[in-house]
Amino acid sequence: MITSMKITAASLLAGVSAVNTSLSLVPASSVSQSHVPQFVSYSFEPAFWVEFFGEPDAPRNLTYTLLNHLHERGARPIIRAGGITMDSMIFDPSQKISVVRTENSKGGIYRTTIGPAFYRSWDNFPEGTTFVSTLNFGNNSVPIARDLALASYNLQKDKIIHYELGNEPTNYPTSRWQGSTKAYVDQWLSFVNQINSALGGNRTGHSSGKWWASSATTDITPLKVRPADLIPAGINNTGQVSQYSIHSYAFATCEPARERLATIPNILNHTDLLRYADDEIYPSAKLTMQQKGEWVIGEFNSIACSGKPGVSDSFAQALWTADVELIYAVRNATSVHLHQGATLVFQSNQQLNTPGDDGTPGFSSYSLLYPINSTKRGEARVLPVFVSQLLVVEALSDGGRIAALKTPRGVAEREFSAYVIFDAAGTRVTKIVALNLKLYYAGQQKQRGEVVLDLGAHRGATVKRMTAPSVDEKDAAKVTWAGQSFKNGVAVGQVAEESLEARGKLSVRDSEAVLLTFE
Repeated sequence: MITSMKITAASLLAGVSAVNTSLSLVPASSVSQSHVPQFVSYSFEPAFWVEFFGEPDAPRNLTYTLLNHLHERGARPIIRAGGITMDSMIFDPSQKISVVRTENSKGGIYRTTIGPAFYRSWDNFPEGTTFVSTLNFGNNSVPIARDLALASYNLQKDKIIHYELGNEPTNYPTSRWQGSTKAYVDQWLSFVNQINSALGGNRTGHSSGKWWASSATTDITPLKVRPADLIPAGINNTGQVSQYSIHSYAFATCEPARERLATIPNILNHTDLLRYADDEIYPSAKLTMQQKGEWVIGEFNSIACSGKPGVSDSFAQALWTADVELIYAVRNATSVHLHQGATLVFQSNQQLNTPGDDGTPGFSSYSLLYPINSTKRGEARVLPVFVSQLLVVEALSDGGRIAALKTPRGVAEREFSAYVIFDAAGTRVTKIVALNLKLYYAGQQKQRGEVVLDLGAHRGATVKRMTAPSVDEKDAAKVTWAGQSFKNGVAVGQVAEESLEARGKLSVRDSEAVLLTFE
C-alpha cells in the first residue's frame, strides 16, 4: 500500500545556492483550449508491436502497467500503430500471430505482415482506449490499404477514432508525385474515397470524415504537404479530414552532421524549442484553427532515427518531453503522440543506431521503456522519461487550460520555462508548472543551484517534483515523480507532496521540474 508523505520544501533544498526572483502569473501567451484526457497519446512502430504489447493471449505486462498509471490519473491516450513500417504493412487473414517482420540481410524491414491477432490485441488495453487505424500508402496499392481498413473496421470498429493513410509522405520517392502538392492531394482523395466506399458509406463507425491528413515531417523536401500546404490545395473540400497531423523531430542521429548536434545542452535549450515550434509547426496549426479544424502532433520525439544513448535515455529526455508537450498544449494541439519503437535500418545508411548483433531489436533510446530483454539494450525496464508523462497528465487533468509565463528576471530564457494552468472554464488559476533547465551533471564539483520564485499572495499549495540526481542520470530507479520511481513499472516509494504555506515561495533545483497545485 502506498501512503502519502507531507514534507516541507525547505527540508529538501537546504544548503543550495539560489537565484531569488519572482514569477508573474499573468499569462505571456493566450490561454489555451480546455485539454481533453487524450492529450498525452502515443505512436508505436507496428513492426515491433508484439515486443511492446505481446499477443492477445500473452500480453506484455510492463507496457500495459505504464498505460494503467496514466489511466488511473484520468488520461485516455490514443494509440497510433504508426511509423515508417506502417507503409510496409499488409494484412493476411490466415496469419495466426500478430506481426511477422520480413527483413533483408542487414536487418532492414521491408514488409510488416499483420494478422487478425494484431487487432484483437487492442482488447488488452485499458478500458476507454481508442486507436488510429493506420494504412499503407507507401506500396501505392488501393487493395493493400483497403484490406487493412476493412480488417480494422470488421474487428475493432468501435475502438477506431481516426484513420491515417501513409506515414511521412515527405520521405517517399520524389518520382511518386514529382513534388506536386496537387498530385498528392488527388491521389490521397482517390484512395480515401475508395476505402470509404469499401467500408459501406455511412454505416456506423465507417471511415468517412475520420481521416488524419498530412502526417508530414518538418524536413525541407520537394513535396510540400504540411497542413499549411494541403488546406489551400483542397484536401478537405469533401469533409474527409477530422484532424491535421504533423510530425515533430528537431534533432536526429540519421547522419553524423546532425548526430553531433543531438546533445543534452541543445535539446534542453528552451529558446530553441520555442523557435522550432513557432517556425516549423505553428504556421500549419494556425491555419488549421482558422479553418475551425483540429491539429495534432501525430508523431514526435527528441531525436529522430531512434534517439541517442546518453542523451535520450537520460533524465534530460524527461525534462525535454515535459517542456515540449506543454509548449504544444499552449498552442492548442488536441493530442501529442510520443513515438516508441526500435532501430529501422532503412532510415539512413549513416545512422548511429543499429539492431542487436543477434538480430534482436535495437530499441529506440527515446522510448518510455525497453519492453523485453535484448542484447542491445539489456534487461527490460522503464526509462527515465516516463515520469514526464505523469507530470503532464496531472498538470492538465480535469480539462485544464494552459498559458506560458514570462521568464523571471535573473533567469535565462534558454534555461527556464513556466506555465500557468486554469480550470476548464478558464476563470481560476489552479496550478503552475516550472522547469529549471539549467544543466547539473553527475560529478560536477560546483554546488547544485536552484531558482526560488516569489509567487505573490496565495493561500497555500502542494508541490510535486520530477527530479533526479543529475540531468544525465540513466537509472530510472533514481528518477522520481512525487517521490516515486517506476523502473520495473510498479511505483516504488511513498508519494511525497510538499506543503507550501500561504505566500510561500516555490523552489526549483537545476535540472528539475515541479507541479504546484494551489489550495
